[in-house]
Amino acid sequence: MKFKDTLIDALKGFLIGTALLIPGVSAATIAFVTKVYDKLITNVSSLAKKFWPSFKALIPIGIGVAIAIVAMWVPLKLATQHVLFAIVCLFAGSMIGSLPEVTDNVRHQPLKKRYIIYLLLAILGGMSFGLLSYHCGLDVSSLFNPTIKWPVYLIIIPIGFLAAAGIVVPGISGSMMLLVLGFYTQILGMFGEGKAFGPALGVLVCMAIGVILGMICFSRLMKYLFSKVPTQTYIWLIGLVAGSIFSLFYNHDMMAYYEKGIAMWEWILGFVLLILAFVGSYALSLYGRKHAHR
Repeated sequence: MKFKDTLIDALKGFLIGTALLIPGVSAATIAFVTKVYDKLITNVSSLAKKFWPSFKALIPIGIGVAIAIVAMWVPLKLATQHVLFAIVCLFAGSMIGSLPEVTDNVRHQPLKKRYIIYLLLAILGGMSFGLLSYHCGLDVSSLFNPTIKWPVYLIIIPIGFLAAAGIVVPGISGSMMLLVLGFYTQILGMFGEGKAFGPALGVLVCMAIGVILGMICFSRLMKYLFSKVPTQTYIWLIGLVAGSIFSLFYNHDMMAYYEKGIAMWEWILGFVLLILAFVGSYALSLYGRKHAHR
């Protein structure tokens, strides 16, 4: 691979890594728009059969992703600490704006009763993330403070596995899942004053393991589902995304934030960010759909 191509792949990886950290923005969507999606999925799904050629092709993208995560970590950490509601509005706007990208795939399909049932069940499934998080008292902060306890290492791998869906499935945000389940702000806050570096690094390693395993499994699963039952698959994705928007605003972390009180300026900021994110995400979706048909 030429140096220019390597640099371009690293830049695309940087954009994907930025999307990975922002709930509501699908990294798979960014990969699709930047025309690296097929390369990413093909090489990830081929790691078991052709490890070195596939791994070598993924290195530039991986480097870009790593640089983005390091660069964006602190700004997002500060934002979630001080203006969580406004940031969630930003994420929600991004999700709403990206929905047409998924709905376009079933727009011309005949409306069947079973499709409506699938959609409603999927919406309830997306809403259940937030409902279970709050009503079952899912407070994961107790796992991380004052020091990270060993159960986190067992939990983080499957959490990372689920988050990998945001890299593979267009329209789905892995970091949104982390936010709803209460892990997003905790993971962002792992490194800082009074935090042990070793355990935090261990959590990131477990997260990476889960993400890698998830990417391999989801890439194969998506290929199978889209080839066998594409319409049903898209309907389930639409429902999950729609239900998860509710869960962004209704989960354990957000309810605790509401109890502290939200200043009027943050309500206004949240509304403005939601609109801007919607417009930006929708424009990105339109761009992706336009270039997909070329």
